[in-house]
Amino acid sequence: MKTFSASLLAAACVAAASAAQALPRMDEQKLSFELFAGGNVAMPGSFRGPAPFNSSAGSVTYNDLKFDDAYEHRLGGGAELAYSFDPHLAAFARASYNEFNGDRFKIGELTPADSGTPRAIAANFGDTATREFDLGARYTFEPWGRVYPFAGAALGATHLSGTRAAVDNLNGFGTTYVALGKPKTVFSQRAELGLQYSPLRNFALRLTAAADHVNADQRSNDPNLALLGLDNARGEVRGHWDYPAELGAVWHF
Repeated sequence: MKTFSASLLAAACVAAASAAQALPRMDEQKLSFELFAGGNVAMPGSFRGPAPFNSSAGSVTYNDLKFDDAYEHRLGGGAELAYSFDPHLAAFARASYNEFNGDRFKIGELTPADSGTPRAIAANFGDTATREFDLGARYTFEPWGRVYPFAGAALGATHLSGTRAAVDNLNGFGTTYVALGKPKTVFSQRAELGLQYSPLRNFALRLTAAADHVNADQRSNDPNLALLGLDNARGEVRGHWDYPAELGAVWHF
């Protein structure tokens, strides 16, 4: 019995070794599929400029409205399919979904008409999301052992959900729900750097640091914007940069 078990184990080892030898090397495999997840390290810039507004309640000064102030817990994930032309150059198509959780913060200040104490104007931003599709190319440099450094770039389209917020009323009672930006699909660009660790011939882990630029959204024509003085010429939802960090699992075929 022991002899049979030993023979069976030896046969299994030989079969596994033969299968491993049959697998092409990673630099010979043409197709790869990746699942990735991550979050935005930073999202600098502002999507509305500062502006004054005079109303019957007093004079309002709206602050520069920054993305990092409006949203937090910026998480995302997606998938990628790539084709390698040679050991260095590959083309890829990727789709991703990114979620942005809205926050509450001060967007301006009201100086009452009766010269009373200035009062903060705050807004509760609703959650929003983006759906991105990119086509790009990636160049992989000579490896350091099993670690492959790479750089890439892509162009694509990003669908932006509407930008919405509940803004404090100027009279100090309640809030008014406004749409600051319309849902829209806009042009986007991406650049990336990273490292890929390949412990197996057909499997790797990929760490990516990227810079994504999303073009400007279309300003909403919500009539409630005029009630709060948010329909000014500097009320466009501007283009912005974000800097995601992603960790992915890559299978080579």
